[in-house]
Amino acid sequence: MDQRRSFALATAANFLFFVSVTSFFSLPVQLERLGADRAEIGRIVGVFGLASLIGIPLTGALVDRHGRRPFMIAGALLWALCAFGFAELGALGSAVYVLRIGQGTAFSLAFVALNALLVDLAPKGGLGKAIALFGATTLLAHAIGPSLGEWLALRLGFVTLFRAAGLVALLPLALFLVLPLAPRQPAAPEADASMLALAVRAGARSALAAGLLSAVAFGTAIHFMPIFVRARGLKSHGPFFVAYVVSALFVRLLAGGLGDRIGHRRVGVLAALAFSVSVMACALIHRVEELAAVGLAFGAAHGWGYPSYNALFVEGAPEGARGRAMALFNLSFNVGMTIAAFAAGELAERVGYSGMWLVMGTAAGFGGLALVLDRGRPDALSGSLDRA
Repeated sequence: MDQRRSFALATAANFLFFVSVTSFFSLPVQLERLGADRAEIGRIVGVFGLASLIGIPLTGALVDRHGRRPFMIAGALLWALCAFGFAELGALGSAVYVLRIGQGTAFSLAFVALNALLVDLAPKGGLGKAIALFGATTLLAHAIGPSLGEWLALRLGFVTLFRAAGLVALLPLALFLVLPLAPRQPAAPEADASMLALAVRAGARSALAAGLLSAVAFGTAIHFMPIFVRARGLKSHGPFFVAYVVSALFVRLLAGGLGDRIGHRRVGVLAALAFSVSVMACALIHRVEELAAVGLAFGAAHGWGYPSYNALFVEGAPEGARGRAMALFNLSFNVGMTIAAFAAGELAERVGYSGMWLVMGTAAGFGGLALVLDRGRPDALSGSLDRA
């Protein structure tokens, strides 16, 4: 099976897994119905991120040693099990947190393994474009999953939604089992470099900062848009997610390799600015047209930003440490998402939604500033760096 077909199978599996993941974007609506206030919703959403903060770096180290397939399979199975668990949940309590921790662990296993596989399959000099194309399936899932999840919840109830999400999570298993993986290469000495060594490379540090701070803005919109629109008297969050995905897909499919051509740092700075402006503009939303317009700007920011931050950081990482490098970048993004869940919920409760959007949108702007101030290309690992 050639490399293109392997890439196609991997992207299909990624799409199916993320349809199930993003269908849970409607979970805050159910939590609110069960009596949770905004701060508690933030905590419940946030423990997912806390679990991933542990799971992502551990998985990153393990996939380099033991291969990608076992972790993709384990992640899909655990996610399905937790989704079925939510279908049996009738009230708030400790079980909600246990299931969210399980989901965070499941996400870490599958996501890190899939992203490490992506780097294995990317052509030399085309990592940015490969990340953009692979991420296009994730974005497509972000359009289908939340909209389908909302429709199922409103028409057939949340029990049906959660059971359907569990079944969808099982679909990638067949692809995970037949997907041919690249043969593992003998580890080079620099492949044993620590996570710290990968993180502190000149030119790469700012990519982590930009990913984390943009994720603060990104996570705020993803986590709180479903309940924010209802507080503004709008019936559905669907227009935001559909506009976001259409815009991001357009950017990635038509200009996904822009960073490979003009530099990932330049593209990243523009994306960080777009993240900042679009998230702050959420405070101005009162109509469906405004919701969709902000979604378009938000999607363009994500369509350019995530691949550029990611490729900028992974450049220079040795082959034997690529799983860890991808895991470390995604860890920084998940740290930002986790901060967003806890901090945005508290801000919304104390100063209202407008203040929340202003503060969290500003964070992304500081990510762009980090990229401007740290202008070097990412260094390859070296003996001097290994001593860092």
